[in-house]
Amino acid sequence: MKALLEKGVRISLEAEKLADSSSIPPEELLSLQKNFITEDDVRLLIAQKNENKKEEPLDAEQKAKFIPPSGFHPLAKEYGPSLRFHEKLDVTGKSRGSGTVDDFVAYFRDRFQRLSRMLTAYSSKYPEAALQEMKKSEGQKVKSIIMITDIRQTKNNNILMDVEDLEGKFKILFSQRDEKTFERAKLLVRDDIIAVFGKVTNAFIVVEEFEFPDLPISRDRKVCEKDVAIAYLSDIHFGSNKFVQPYLDGFVDWLHGNRGNPELAGKIKYISIAGDLVDGIGIYPNQERELTEKDIYKQYAQFDAFIQSLPDYIEIIVGPGNHDAVRRGEPMPAIPTDMVKSDVHLIGSPAYATIENSDHLIYHGTSTDSWIASIAKLSYDKPEHVMVECLRRRHLSPIFGGNAIVPERMDYMLIEKEPDVLHFGHVHKNGYTKYRGTLVINSGTFQSTTDFQLKQGHIPTPGRVPVLELKSDALRTLDFSR
Repeated sequence: MKALLEKGVRISLEAEKLADSSSIPPEELLSLQKNFITEDDVRLLIAQKNENKKEEPLDAEQKAKFIPPSGFHPLAKEYGPSLRFHEKLDVTGKSRGSGTVDDFVAYFRDRFQRLSRMLTAYSSKYPEAALQEMKKSEGQKVKSIIMITDIRQTKNNNILMDVEDLEGKFKILFSQRDEKTFERAKLLVRDDIIAVFGKVTNAFIVVEEFEFPDLPISRDRKVCEKDVAIAYLSDIHFGSNKFVQPYLDGFVDWLHGNRGNPELAGKIKYISIAGDLVDGIGIYPNQERELTEKDIYKQYAQFDAFIQSLPDYIEIIVGPGNHDAVRRGEPMPAIPTDMVKSDVHLIGSPAYATIENSDHLIYHGTSTDSWIASIAKLSYDKPEHVMVECLRRRHLSPIFGGNAIVPERMDYMLIEKEPDVLHFGHVHKNGYTKYRGTLVINSGTFQSTTDFQLKQGHIPTPGRVPVLELKSDALRTLDFSR
């Protein structure tokens, strides 16, 4: 690989071995136009050669490889769909925000009032008090529902917060002497709405405990009589030179019964896609250098070709992401039909869908970045932990300004209904957990490591598809990167 070194290009040991064994000459590696070549880069180059990858939609000959075997009889084909969308909680077609002061006031007032109703469920031996009357409660123990507007540390290393409600302002203090509450307070962020319980002393509420709106501690599991399953996708990134076509082809081939576990493949009745169908145009500086397709319509034509290659009995739910052709501000409306022309269910982000009898909250997950920047214990390596924090707050993006939010008269980012499944994408990392009866799923990606991710030390998990069987409530992850 002397030719690479002469050009100032480095290559990992694994990538060099793979290139040698696959007879990839240095000039083809240099065509990647990268300063550091990884094993994923070489695999993508090999796949492009072997598959003779084209940018046009699949033609009839290409589709033929997805013909199912004669012995494949998918169970899902025997059932009709049971799918309902909660349009009231989807901004699509309802955006009225113009950025006026009145819009901001209405937005925060709506959020405060709706979360306050959830917080009033927490009983307390303390009387509830409004902040404008707090000074009259000197020396007394009170309960108050507040929004945090500022957080800082005192010279004694206690945590002091400015808070307000609809009518007044005050301050609350978390003392190190109450170690348990003090440690919990480190999870609080600006614009959080919580219920605090404590004693009014010297123009502060010294907080003894606090509660998030949160989910109920336990809920009955819903039972689905049909033995069908849902596959969860996101962040496909058609048009990117990091998009891994062989992984997605493997998934499609499996759905047609051509790979292992055809019984599970035959149960797939629904596919939920949480945004970033394409890589987009002008999303970040110099993006054009990393695109194989610079026409946004052709990028979506590639997505449509993918949809056409799927079995026709599968219902597909498609939400937008920050790389898609919608506004960057959240909540995001559905992708326009002149972009996605396939017969799919287009929804906004976030949006609620009842699939069979399972309530799904589907959100691209753009706020994950601001969550990780704000709370030290959170990281891109465990996106499911971010999702749990959203459920605790009953809000997908409480930090106003952390990511772009459009101040609608109704706060669509608030988690109104208790979801059975919360589906995110965005961070390109698979993650799963269960929290108070809600299954949390981050569905990963079909894009290999980008230069930006490499600089951040963030390692994605491309080609892994979570599948949920509704009857048994069993979740498994299928790895199509092998």
